[in-house]
Amino acid sequence: MLETDTDLYALVTDISGIDDPFTELERLASVCPPDVKVALIGDNREITFYRELMEIGLTEYLPTPITRDMVLDQLRPRLIGDVAPAQNDRGGHVVSICGAQGGAGATSVAINLALQLAETTKAKVALLDLHLQGGETAVMLGVRPGPGLRIALENPMRADTLFLERAAIEVNDRVCLISGDEELDAKLDITEAGVRHVLGLLRQRFNYVVVDVPVPFPASIYPVIQMSRHVLVLLEAEVTGLRNAHALRNAVTNIAGKDRVFTLLNRADRAGGLPRATIVKALGAEPDMVIPDLGKGMTQAVNLGVPALKHVSGLRRHLAPIVREITGVGTKKRAGWKRWLGL
Repeated sequence: MLETDTDLYALVTDISGIDDPFTELERLASVCPPDVKVALIGDNREITFYRELMEIGLTEYLPTPITRDMVLDQLRPRLIGDVAPAQNDRGGHVVSICGAQGGAGATSVAINLALQLAETTKAKVALLDLHLQGGETAVMLGVRPGPGLRIALENPMRADTLFLERAAIEVNDRVCLISGDEELDAKLDITEAGVRHVLGLLRQRFNYVVVDVPVPFPASIYPVIQMSRHVLVLLEAEVTGLRNAHALRNAVTNIAGKDRVFTLLNRADRAGGLPRATIVKALGAEPDMVIPDLGKGMTQAVNLGVPALKHVSGLRRHLAPIVREITGVGTKKRAGWKRWLGL
């Protein structure tokens, strides 16, 4: 039901009789929007089980048999907001894409990664392009953005829940683009508070937020890196890419720690590019992720204003390992809770 209808405020589900409820709850986590309050009913009365559920951000858990008083006194107040909300962060998972050099394909990867995340998980995905001047995301998708994003980033007091309705452009039924198209001579005044507020609004409504981040990072953009669970530093097999990737990784590490930065080598083995051995030596290790040169179909997709996934059959296969890394598919059973709760 959640794969077709995500207009929910709260969800109560019964896990009684399920041998491994965390596996089933992982499936629920992949499609349930982060702002939906989730309560459980079950037959496990152990306090450790209850505490584990509460620690990962569920609204409430009631062991059976339940009574009218239990529903009125314990469940109802939490669902309608009569008690203070839990402190756990159930916001959507933020993924940042940073190009180490111009033309390396960061925007193309961001677009197609967002689409494949939605396709694979059936979740809601926001694609946020923070290149307000000269950004290419809208052009690549054949759409025209409005002024809403700039207004929200400059003055967070003017951004509310209606911001999404005004600024978001529907790419398909699960992916929305939020971008700007300001004049190159415009004097922008992007604030850190505005960036935090916009990202917070998106994380409330979307399971994943894929951000195309401008480089070098202005100070106002730091919250994006800090809130990202994955920061993909994308480079091509060129001297400038290697140099900038090293500096970019250091910058991300200084802002948010080294455990969330990943190196993505794009258009690997492209004719005229540096040999793989040279790249590995310069990086000090193999790239964490690799996408090979997929030919002229990628450029044709840009010129047509359509996602490359529709024209380049090999792209989906090469994005799949990146999607698995981000979503936790194939990891330990309870990894899905981290996807849901933004941990």
